[in-house]
Amino acid sequence: MKAFYFENILIQQEDVWKRKKVVFTEDLFLPAHYLDWIPQRKIQADVFKMSPGKIYADVEFPLTDKSLQDHYVRRYLYKGASLLISTFDLGRKTDWKQRFHHYCEELSGIAIDYLVVPKMNIKYLTPEMVRYFGIQKVPFILVYANQIHDLTHIPWGWLNQMQALVNIPIGCIKHPLSDLVMQELTESGFQTLSEVISNTPLSAETLSKTGISNKKGEIKIYNDTDFNLYVNSNQMNHYCQKDQVPYISIIRGNVVKLNQTIYDNKGFGEFCDHTLKAQFWNKGL
Repeated sequence: MKAFYFENILIQQEDVWKRKKVVFTEDLFLPAHYLDWIPQRKIQADVFKMSPGKIYADVEFPLTDKSLQDHYVRRYLYKGASLLISTFDLGRKTDWKQRFHHYCEELSGIAIDYLVVPKMNIKYLTPEMVRYFGIQKVPFILVYANQIHDLTHIPWGWLNQMQALVNIPIGCIKHPLSDLVMQELTESGFQTLSEVISNTPLSAETLSKTGISNKKGEIKIYNDTDFNLYVNSNQMNHYCQKDQVPYISIIRGNVVKLNQTIYDNKGFGEFCDHTLKAQFWNKGL
């Protein structure tokens, strides 16, 4: 095993810019004292600043469109994504479990790490679904409403009780009635995501609440070696715009974007088991 490190690179953590030594292997970020034990290489990166890899839900470019799936993956890699959360609409069919798992299997082999979360019209959400996806450790459930009538005759109490047992957050996908749906969920006492899921990267709060930041989306010890590098400038605050495109993107120690070139190797992506917490996973760099 060989370690690499940036000696004093400008990194973004929790919307604050700091200069730090960052140590990593081809797999994980490591504590700095590992440099005393293993071969090492210093990387000169004075012209760059560093941020975590971005986490997107595929709201803008849905991977369920199989004919454009590879193209959409490239679009997300270009944006600096290190994990893509694909949303799968369960509809009202009774075979939702089989369809969900079949879709998860279909994504195997795409060129980016991925997770799958269910979405459905809130009128089709059942306590059984909440229980099942909570037990399966899916990070969250997404709901929406097509019309105000969809919010009537919903078993709020049963859903709330089941959510309390399995501890799975419910989020709302960007939709004309998303504010109303969020209001109903909040007033009914549900554990919800703090943001409406849209075409922008997920917030640090959402990543923490769902457990995804145990493995992805944060530069911290024992997380995957995912990060983006941007050409440094005096306009530091402008970087915080979520749509800024990185110069270099790294996923699990592999270069997937260099300037305008995308390395979308088929079979590279892995299903992200964010429930596996490494020892001391919550320690920052």
